Amino acid sequence: MTTAPAITVLMPVYNAAAYVAKAVQSTLDQSFTDFELLIIHDASSDDSSMIIGSFDDPRIRIITHEKNMGLVASLNDGLDHARGRYIARMDADDMMLPQRLEKQFRYLEEHEGIGLVATFVDLINPDGAVTGEWDTDREAVTEEEIRAMMPRTTCIAHPSVMIRRSALGSLRYEARMVEGEDWDLWLRMLSRGLRIAKIPETLLLYRQHPHSFTGAARARRPLELRLLVMRRRFLQGEWSRFRFSRLHLAVLKAQFRSVARHIKLNVLPPLLRNTYRVLTYSPVRSLRERSNLRRTLAQWNGQHVFLFPYLNMGGAEQVHADIAAAIADKHPLVIMCGFSSDRAFADRFAKSGTLLEIPRLLNHPWTRKAANEAIARKLNGLMDATLLSSMTTTFFDLLPLLKREVRSYYMLHAFRYQPGANLQQKTWVKHFDRIDRYLFPSGMALSEFDKFLFHENIPALRSAKLLASPCAVPLFGEVREHQRTGILMVGRDSPEKRLDLFLLIAAELERKLPGRFRFTVAGAVHREGHPHVAFKGIIGDAKVMSALYSDHDLLVLTSTREGFSLVVMEAMANGLVVLSTPVGDVPGRVDPSSAFITTSVEATVVLREMTAEIAALDADRDRLLRTKVAALARARADFDTQTFRERYRALLIGKAST
Repeated sequence: MTTAPAITVLMPVYNAAAYVAKAVQSTLDQSFTDFELLIIHDASSDDSSMIIGSFDDPRIRIITHEKNMGLVASLNDGLDHARGRYIARMDADDMMLPQRLEKQFRYLEEHEGIGLVATFVDLINPDGAVTGEWDTDREAVTEEEIRAMMPRTTCIAHPSVMIRRSALGSLRYEARMVEGEDWDLWLRMLSRGLRIAKIPETLLLYRQHPHSFTGAARARRPLELRLLVMRRRFLQGEWSRFRFSRLHLAVLKAQFRSVARHIKLNVLPPLLRNTYRVLTYSPVRSLRERSNLRRTLAQWNGQHVFLFPYLNMGGAEQVHADIAAAIADKHPLVIMCGFSSDRAFADRFAKSGTLLEIPRLLNHPWTRKAANEAIARKLNGLMDATLLSSMTTTFFDLLPLLKREVRSYYMLHAFRYQPGANLQQKTWVKHFDRIDRYLFPSGMALSEFDKFLFHENIPALRSAKLLASPCAVPLFGEVREHQRTGILMVGRDSPEKRLDLFLLIAAELERKLPGRFRFTVAGAVHREGHPHVAFKGIIGDAKVMSALYSDHDLLVLTSTREGFSLVVMEAMANGLVVLSTPVGDVPGRVDPSSAFITTSVEATVVLREMTAEIAALDADRDRLLRTKVAALARARADFDTQTFRERYRALLIGKAST
């Protein structure tokens, strides 16, 4: 009779052809050798069977299901057939580190009271690159911490565990737990007085990818709702068998907290938002928008649809208008999804194609679905249809309704990767495979988004979808000299633009060098108490704006956040020296011969360094002139309109314009 192995490694396999060979090999390469690898092959439809069958090792046992039974049934089948006194779980897309089995075996041998021991895991993406750590894994390490956290959420990575078979006894995974079967088992073990421990060392590489079971579950439902459902099923299962323990009280407490959090995060915001829209949107205007949508879709016969948020003055809106103008001869349909604060670009969009403004229709909870379906039907019925969008949620509402043949592009003007944040982008990352290209006017935004995708476990091939798409300047001026140095700020009065900081700079210069400078603000309304500053408000005419640039010498950018600001490009195109904080693409797209970058965005540093540099430039008029000439030359080389036009025609039409 064959001696039973010390450990059974239990590995269910279903459609894991992409990764199962590495999972099996990492198991066979363990420093500890007294184990059996029990593979439960659950009727895969890919090449998994051939791959696992190619391994020639007596430690491998394969049980094959004639039809797919699911993960829980496969796990229980494996538990029933396991021969080892310890059972180590392993998934078919993960990888063990070489000493995993040895260290867990020794731990359980030395700690007889422990029923289950887990390890730390590192997260890896489909390419096998480590992308980070699982936060709750590191937060709960000791037995006490594990027991305290487990009612709230699982802190044990399922494929990292080794279970003492005698402790497990008759416990099995529950069929009702389609998701969270492992967490449910850990809770039942704890409620029966079994002890769970963790080795605070990474011994498993835990692969995450959008098509994994975990990834699919996250895409389906919010975290709070998933936690509520899994806890409810656990308690129902326990109480239906008349089992009660103090742990159940902790689970109930966590359940009430999750209900409150779910209401706060996932129920109240859309409820309040939709209630506001129902109460404030004019039914007459909504009906007018619906009529306009129907008529426009019936009459329009182009192939290109743009979804943009606003018509108002802004750098992003100018880029959108330039893109539409690049294919004006193709008569694109430009749909505005949001409420514009002004209509600065309305004429430009209308000249480039068919302009359709339906913000109420696309945002009202009672009409949004029908409007999206109508737009999708139109796109699906076109030959070579193309959809390009930026800064709209409507784009992601439309994607699931579109045929794969409809080309889709999404533009991100600014992006900064923030671990633990970027929540909206995380909900949209499930559409990554469906989007043909992501477009970035800012190189820094592209780099940050690539970093975000890496940590969201998108494979390295992701980079092929990320396309740098620099902006252009439609009008170039010439270098002019002025008797009094003109200092200009262009931007709306918003926190990140820091108009107040510009006004402090102006006040400081006026105090130190009275009458030497002209200060102008474009894009913001008049502020009282600044008689030496001229406020021009919003300027929608490109020629008027170009003339305003030409009447000045310096552009001051005091922002805390930018992509690559269009005002920088426009200023340089009119021969202005740019003085900017080190934000976005600005430091990488200008050089010392044509611009000045502060050493920090901190307000006191910006105030000190900019006032000193402005005074120095004003005192050295020859240097000021040389710097202005260099700025214009750099702009002509980098911001050419014809190159921009050809780039977008090639992207949207499939060939460069002639």
